[in-house]
Amino acid sequence: MLLVAAISSVIVGILFYAMNAGNLTFSLSSARADLQAEVRRSMDWIVKDAHQTVNWEIASIANNPNSSHIKFRQVAGWDPVSNNFSLSDYYVEYNYDATQHTITRTGPDPSNPTQTKTWTLNYVNIPANEYLFNTIDSSGQIVPLNPTDLGTSKQIIIKIFGQKQVTGAQNTTYNLFERVKIRNG
Repeated sequence: MLLVAAISSVIVGILFYAMNAGNLTFSLSSARADLQAEVRRSMDWIVKDAHQTVNWEIASIANNPNSSHIKFRQVAGWDPVSNNFSLSDYYVEYNYDATQHTITRTGPDPSNPTQTKTWTLNYVNIPANEYLFNTIDSSGQIVPLNPTDLGTSKQIIIKIFGQKQVTGAQNTTYNLFERVKIRNG
C-alpha cells in the first residue's frame, strides 16, 4: 500500500510538472504572438503615414522632428497653380513615451476627418542607446532623426523594440526595423 502511494505521488508530481511547463509555454507563445502583432501594427501605421507626406513637411523645424517625435500633414493632392503638392489641413503626430512604453498616434478620425483621434501602441521599449526615429547622414551613417539629414536623405529609419512581460516574470522581445524612403517631394 505504501509503495502504491509513493508511485502515485511520483506520477502526480510528474503530471503537475508537465502541465505547469505546458502552461508556461502556452503563455509565452501567446504573449509573443500578441507582441509581434502589436509591433507590426505600429510599424505598418508609421510607414503608411510616412509614405503619404513630403520630406520637407516632416523635416520642418516648426514640427519639431526628433528621435522620439514626428509630426506632419499628409499629401492631399496636386496644386496645378503652384505646381506643388497640396497638404491636408490636419496633422498626424507620433510620440514615444519611454516611461509608459508606448507610441501615441494622433491624427484625423477616419470616420470624421475634422475630429482628432488618438491611438496608443503598446509594449514599446526602446533601449537607451537606440532611437525610434532615425535618418541617414551625409556619410551614410544611421543617426537620430534631425531636420537637416532628413531633408537631404529623404529617408526615415524606424526601429521598434517590443517587450512584454509573461507569467513568471519572463520577458519576450520582438524587434522590427524598417527604412522608409519618402516618396513625395
